[in-house]
Amino acid sequence: MGDEGNIATSISKAAEARDHLLSNRLDQARECVTCYKDTDMYAAMAYCNIGFMQAIMTFDRENIAQSLLDIDAAMQVINSYRHKDGMFSYLMSYVKNRDFSTFTEREIHAELLYAETLLVRAVLTFAEDQDSLVSFVKGALKIKTCHSLYKEMYASISGNEAAKRTDSSKGSNKIYTDEVIGGINMGWGAFLLGLSLLPPKILRLLEFVGLQGDKSLGHNLIVESEKMDILRSFVAASGLLNYETIVLQFIKREEYNSEVVDNILSKYLERYPGSVTFGFYDGRRAVISGELDKAIELYDKCEQSPIDWIQVYHLCYWEKMWCYAMLLNWEQAASFANKLFKESKWSRTLFGYQYLAFKFMSDSESADLESTATKVPKYQLKIGGKHLHIEKFAIRKARSFLANDKFLCLPGVELLYVWRFIPLMSRENKEKLLHMIETCLKDIENIVPYHTQHPLDDWFLCNLLLAVVTAELGDSEHALSLLRTALQSEDNIQVDHFYIPYAHFELGVLYAKKGEYSQARAHLRYAKEFSNKVKSYSLENRLLFRIHSTLSSLPE
Repeated sequence: MGDEGNIATSISKAAEARDHLLSNRLDQARECVTCYKDTDMYAAMAYCNIGFMQAIMTFDRENIAQSLLDIDAAMQVINSYRHKDGMFSYLMSYVKNRDFSTFTEREIHAELLYAETLLVRAVLTFAEDQDSLVSFVKGALKIKTCHSLYKEMYASISGNEAAKRTDSSKGSNKIYTDEVIGGINMGWGAFLLGLSLLPPKILRLLEFVGLQGDKSLGHNLIVESEKMDILRSFVAASGLLNYETIVLQFIKREEYNSEVVDNILSKYLERYPGSVTFGFYDGRRAVISGELDKAIELYDKCEQSPIDWIQVYHLCYWEKMWCYAMLLNWEQAASFANKLFKESKWSRTLFGYQYLAFKFMSDSESADLESTATKVPKYQLKIGGKHLHIEKFAIRKARSFLANDKFLCLPGVELLYVWRFIPLMSRENKEKLLHMIETCLKDIENIVPYHTQHPLDDWFLCNLLLAVVTAELGDSEHALSLLRTALQSEDNIQVDHFYIPYAHFELGVLYAKKGEYSQARAHLRYAKEFSNKVKSYSLENRLLFRIHSTLSSLPE
């Protein structure tokens, strides 16, 4: 049997694993490719991808170590099918792109699979040695190599003539099948889209080593890949759903494309009706639409679906926690934060602080708040040798709670703001939130002595939150006034300096909506450059992403 038949058989085995995977039969997905993983490159890729998913979901060191071994084994299998360049071709590859016209169909597939496996290996490398910067460097180098491979392959199919090229040794057999073209488009599109979201501060460094983004082209390439009836279509679909329902909601929800989301979910929920994967995204769609009760029902349904790895349910716990917080049901939000704190290894530091924050909102005298606050720093993670910014924030807030006689100012509301969930709340709950913040402001002005040594920090936070909620309720002018008033005292902030750039960011957004673009740019740039004034501040990176997205959307 020639390359074409072997490749078709190989892809069909991987497709069987995909169907098991999307039908919640994760162990069966792995079993159906186990016998072939040492000789078949698509089976090897499917096997290591399933192990990668388990490692990421559990964040267990043993699973991570095993997944790395599986990935290395898969790369050996795939590498054995790759095109072997002569010395001259190898040297010329440093000067110009390789000539893929000499590749067989099997070699083209192997090249694509190698790039895909390298990317998975790079991601897991960051988690391999959590205490060392070495893993960060190793992961970055693998991503650079992966980027170069996709760039070369995309260049080879970007012209019409290239896409029609055939393997002369195999007659009319097409090298660039839909599977190959779709896979290349998906991988290169993901790089372009991901890089386009990075702030200039990071992007300038990446551009220096040849990495550049293009949001429009990247998004279009992934959409094209998703529409093709190929093995990788479901990966493109998951990527688009992640981008539309999670990434954009975190950075710039105004660009949310409901048509893309609706089309993908309609297709895959019909094909895999009980899929927890696409059921999760259906819940995200309901959250974005403000249908929180419906979202909770959808997540409940996901939890009721039998699945081999219970860690998948933790995604549902996370979402339900935020749904209940948006409904101002602090007790239920605390309950799901506590479940995550006890059961999940993703970020026990964050989950512990979320429990503390939400429980404080429902019962500030709860007996376990102090013990939880003391535990929060104990579980701090490192990814690629670096501490997570959100965990640093959680630890600092937990310590503040202990240092200030077990008091925090509206910690649950602050979390809703930090994670950008306030805009998704109903008008009724936004009005309740408004009243809650106004009451807290009165307490700051009237309680003597105040709960903490830094009442001005809490006063600033309340004005920031009040401005955000007021703007959401339609009174932009009052919101602007609140922010201007707060910023008159920015030099007096003693601890929570990050409130200042966030307030300037909100001012910039409000001025942009009014069409006052020069004012908007001034405040956004002030927020962007705030780290020059204060060496570092909490949650800086997430703000820089939002500033970049907002600035890039302003007319010239």
